[in-house]
Amino acid sequence: MIRCYKRQNTLFRMIIENIVMFKMIIKDLSADNDEIGYLAVDDASKKANIKLIHAETYYGGTTCSWSKYGGSVFVLFSGPKVEDVKSGLRYVRDFIENHSELCNFDGDEGTAFYAQTIPRPGKYFQEWCELKPGESYAYLVGGPIETNYALDKALKAGNTRVARYWYPPSHANSSGAVLAGTESACRAATNAFVEALEYAIKNPLEV
Repeated sequence: MIRCYKRQNTLFRMIIENIVMFKMIIKDLSADNDEIGYLAVDDASKKANIKLIHAETYYGGTTCSWSKYGGSVFVLFSGPKVEDVKSGLRYVRDFIENHSELCNFDGDEGTAFYAQTIPRPGKYFQEWCELKPGESYAYLVGGPIETNYALDKALKAGNTRVARYWYPPSHANSSGAVLAGTESACRAATNAFVEALEYAIKNPLEV
């Protein structure tokens, strides 16, 4: 059974006061899950007049955080007006609380993964992954070994291309990729990824 957690485990961490710098309004934030943080900012960049300045996963993630509000990812973005930045923050929070899909198998947090099809990219992912404005993408992340097996199955399931890939071990000891293509192809790739990931997790090879 696949269990997805849209609100718990994805706490919206901390919002720093506005910093006026070079005639721009700057905001930084963190979230408990780095994948959700990246996707939330990309979603916000579709709807608000903001520009990402920096986003990076912390080593070790939330469990090794240096403070109560450390989170798992650091994100910094700007906008020309205070209201633009506040609007971006509202969209970030809405995605985290209502649209994110952090999942695991049978309630086992040791099998956590993230697999979601996004119909169209925001300005952030258009630049970071070199995606076209109308192109869909599948965001697929999991444990470092089983994910690479599942990504192979995902690429065979639909006519998608690898727009971005991160080798294991990442800062959060995971592996994953952004696959790009039509929405139907990305959904087929996402479904194949989840099926293959579950198979690999439940059928490990003994040597």
